[in-house]
Amino acid sequence: MDKATVMRAVKDKVKSLPGVITFEFLEGEFRQHIIDLEHEAESNGACGGLMPFTNEGVWEAFKRQVQFVIVMDSSAIIIGDTNGLVYIRDQKGQIVGEWLKPDRLAELKGRPDICWISDDFVMYSGLEIVGEPYFVLPNIEFPHLDDVKGVKNVASGSISTLADDYIRARLGYTKTKHWTHLVGFDIEEK
Repeated sequence: MDKATVMRAVKDKVKSLPGVITFEFLEGEFRQHIIDLEHEAESNGACGGLMPFTNEGVWEAFKRQVQFVIVMDSSAIIIGDTNGLVYIRDQKGQIVGEWLKPDRLAELKGRPDICWISDDFVMYSGLEIVGEPYFVLPNIEFPHLDDVKGVKNVASGSISTLADDYIRARLGYTKTKHWTHLVGFDIEEK
């Protein structure tokens, strides 16, 4: 399949998902501005600058040949069944804290080595933290392209608040509670 056919199939598939409001391939200054905003967000840090963070999912998506952003209805859930949407990792690579989905919340209730930071975020107190911990927004499963012929190496990530605000403003959704998501993929060679 040629690139144009694959890209058309991807756009048609994603736009058909429940809750997708708009879809836009990233090119030129639009793409570059999002990259710049993601770098700025990382340099600002998380928690009001108290902790460094890296947006691994976004950077993995930008390593791919093609990227697109989607604007989703605020109640839509289309990302994969990933547990780790946000976590804290130390310099040794240990996950020392994480956001938990409801099924994992029930599984961990009552464990003595867990410190509940909120109703859905925990810190693991039984670990010896190595170096300075930092927030991670990891690569997130995006299974909706698995059956699109010509697509490989899909990566996706949660966009920082800075880039989210920019994307929603550019696409006409400033005064909404919609959310954005970035996806990248490679195209199989013939």
